[in-house]
Amino acid sequence: MICFLLLSLLVVDVTETQNTQGTFEGNQTFNLLNTTVEPTNATFTLKKDGWEEMEEELKNNKTSDIITEEDESFQDLEEPRLFLECNQEALVEGSHLYCGVPFQVEMSSLGPENWCLLPNVISPYYRMAQCLEILSNHYSCFYPNPDVQEFFLHIHSLYFHNCSKEEVHLEDAPEGLVVALTLIPISLIPVLLYLMIWKLSVTSSTTNLHS
Repeated sequence: MICFLLLSLLVVDVTETQNTQGTFEGNQTFNLLNTTVEPTNATFTLKKDGWEEMEEELKNNKTSDIITEEDESFQDLEEPRLFLECNQEALVEGSHLYCGVPFQVEMSSLGPENWCLLPNVISPYYRMAQCLEILSNHYSCFYPNPDVQEFFLHIHSLYFHNCSKEEVHLEDAPEGLVVALTLIPISLIPVLLYLMIWKLSVTSSTTNLHS
């Protein structure tokens, strides 16, 4: 009899526990289903801390964690970082503001006469490329990407469109020089022919005298 009562109490306790858990889970489900997500004002303007962080990355040139299109390591399951969405609008604005403006300032200080001299522009150009790489990483974009390529084309159209290698046009020699160089060898032919005949005649005369 006592065992029967203990078994009954145990069954009732388990039933109440399951009901309590079911009610708690149901409330959680209800709360999740009725939770409203407030829309955020998603703009491409970074907060002050975000810009400061990115500027610090630009100063320190931190590019070790950048993933390029050729790097397939992001497909590994062990790789914790995945680029799910690229903020293209912010990347375009940041490219001009944080990479293009400093490059334009440096190019203006060089002057148009030095824009086609590689030793003068290689350093500003390299810093701009590094800036675009870090910026792409900051906005979860692969590097290179179409927006960055478009930016490079824009920069080249502004500063390097006249830097194509000029072909050297060879000018013809003056007509008088050509005539002189042609007549001199021709005029020497009769002289050489005369000397050859004279040499043969002298040799023949000497041979006859000895005989």
